[in-house]
Amino acid sequence: MKTLLFVAALCATAPLFAQQTPTAAWTTLKIKSATLGNTRTVYVATPAGYATAVRRFPVLVLLDADDEDQFNAAVANLRFLAGRGAIPELILVGIVNGKDRGHDLSPGANAANAKQHPTAGGASMFVDFIVHEVLPEIRAKYRTLPATFLGGHSLGGLVALHAASTRRNFSGIMAMSPSLWWNDSTAALGYADSLEHLSHPLRLFISSGELEPAISVPTQRMVAHLDSVKPQWLTYTYHYYRAANHGLTPLLSLIDGVQYLFEPMSVAHLPIATLGPGTDSADVMGAYLASRATYVAGARSLGFDASALPEDQVNHLAYGVLRILELPQLAVWLFRENVRDYPQSPNAYYGLGDGLLAVGDTASAIAQFRSGLEMAKQFGQRGAAEAKRKLAALEQHGTKSP
Repeated sequence: MKTLLFVAALCATAPLFAQQTPTAAWTTLKIKSATLGNTRTVYVATPAGYATAVRRFPVLVLLDADDEDQFNAAVANLRFLAGRGAIPELILVGIVNGKDRGHDLSPGANAANAKQHPTAGGASMFVDFIVHEVLPEIRAKYRTLPATFLGGHSLGGLVALHAASTRRNFSGIMAMSPSLWWNDSTAALGYADSLEHLSHPLRLFISSGELEPAISVPTQRMVAHLDSVKPQWLTYTYHYYRAANHGLTPLLSLIDGVQYLFEPMSVAHLPIATLGPGTDSADVMGAYLASRATYVAGARSLGFDASALPEDQVNHLAYGVLRILELPQLAVWLFRENVRDYPQSPNAYYGLGDGLLAVGDTASAIAQFRSGLEMAKQFGQRGAAEAKRKLAALEQHGTKSP
């Protein structure tokens, strides 16, 4: 309980200018597709910190976005998990279905299946549309990292497995209740064989529910095959949801799935998350350095070009050290680490300004607030009112150095 209270206190003591203003749930893009021969709708939901940040964000592509209840839940749950440090902040890209979902979200059909699904077979073109048209458009309009993830449910889960088996564009895949009954369930072993022979690292989350036996049985058959062959490049897990039907598994799976995909870089699992209010400076320093090394290694394994802990997490830690542990010199050191790692972030300078005020170095604090405000002006960022107020008050009352 003490640890949880401490983490909560760290978040609560962040400065007012670091708080985020709620944004619209998502924006809508229209993409004229040469691959598919028509215009498609794409939803884009940016993370809570997007408008006031200069950094770039990973991308999660989610299929079947025209199920707006499901997409709304995804937006809310991703923000909740990111706010608790369980996953990084993400740009969520929702792909709305076209006129023939059964075509777009299905691989080729065998003779028996083709009678029931005469338009089947568009999965490869649909993945090409995502990779070659949607993602370039997103990267042109938004600040993105190369790290890209894909999630789909039902037929969307089948397409997700198809992408996992045939493309190298994704660091992680969520196949939620995939329709592995396809082609008399031969799709299950076909994808298992492809995943067995991957030549690049991939993280895969697979799920199914107790009340969808037509999906659970072939899914478990695929997982059993993977368990037996232990693919070299595939890291995977399977979640079986008791008392869950096909309509409930996407909600349950998304929450568990994104946490699994990003587990190697989860801040919630790092040593800094275990610090309590009785922690001394040596423990803080050791936890910070160990967390930094662990996070960077995990993030790089997922395709992130990471060299430091997330800015917000170090900011929270530094304010906790300053205001709860009352170790201002150590807090200043942590704030300086953040400025070094995120030299284009106004909040990093504002934090260092607060730390320098705490050690009595008003002149240096003023310089940091000025640097932050200049950075905010340069990048057109909002949310600097509190920093401006502090700077005006400091300039009015003069400066001093320790």
